[in-house]
Amino acid sequence: MAELTAVLLGAVLVFVFGWNNSAFLIGNGRGSGALTVREALLVSSVGLILGVVFEGSSMSKSLAGSLTPTATDQVVIIALAVSLVLTVALTLVKLPVSFSMVLVGAFCGAVIANNLPLNLGRVEEVVGFWAVAPLATALLAFLIMRLIVRSVSGLSLIALDGVSRYAVILTSFAVAYVLGANNIGLIYGTVVNGGSSSDSTAILFTLVAIAGMVALGTGGVSGTIGDRLLVLSPLAVVSTFLASAALLWLGTDLEIPISLTQCLIGGMFGAALSKQDSGVNTRLAAENVASWLVAPASALVLAFVLVRL
Repeated sequence: MAELTAVLLGAVLVFVFGWNNSAFLIGNGRGSGALTVREALLVSSVGLILGVVFEGSSMSKSLAGSLTPTATDQVVIIALAVSLVLTVALTLVKLPVSFSMVLVGAFCGAVIANNLPLNLGRVEEVVGFWAVAPLATALLAFLIMRLIVRSVSGLSLIALDGVSRYAVILTSFAVAYVLGANNIGLIYGTVVNGGSSSDSTAILFTLVAIAGMVALGTGGVSGTIGDRLLVLSPLAVVSTFLASAALLWLGTDLEIPISLTQCLIGGMFGAALSKQDSGVNTRLAAENVASWLVAPASALVLAFVLVRL
């Protein structure tokens, strides 16, 4: 019964995950003017599936087996349930959720409430990576943008438009790939509680996430980042996506759950600064940064209280 409950919660969570992350997977491609909504959906879907198939298993022990040696069924179910509630709540107010932060916070809260051993050294590593990630992505995006601008400076407008379009497609695919590997791999790894994985079930979870993106992602939240925070040129989107994909891939390689929200927002500011872009929605940026602190702390407290009740 507990295993079935975890699977059902995981399935609903990946559906909401697809809905919320459409803000990046659809919004930035659309906001750059290089991709239509349908094209962004197709590229993102293929990237998510391949990321889960080839590298999703890397995250199978990123919570149970890393933050704690073993987790009870109660820890898994509470962590998934709390993550689902907070993800839905923040998505409804059109804020992209730092999904990995919420799940890690909820998992830690449930572990503490169950008096299970918590690997504080590993927790520090994860939190430290979160702190560095947006700054590192901003710097990398800044450097990539400068390099790209120099490289295409001699191209005609028609040639530049073609290069920009294909570059956005490739980098959108790269972001979707590492997002599937890290975040969907994280959800599935939590559901199986660090145990053996099933490729067919992991792919099913990915299809559910895509369904969420298709069914609900073309609504208001899909433009939160691409349209409302900072509108970037296609080349700036390429720089942002490349830098974000690099950090997300590094996190996956280190088995660290990493937030795409942090990477992309950091990358967007880095790319914008390279062009001295001043069109920044500072209020929305502040809301997103605040959510990086409030969301995981809220998840930890809520999970702790639910276990103790």
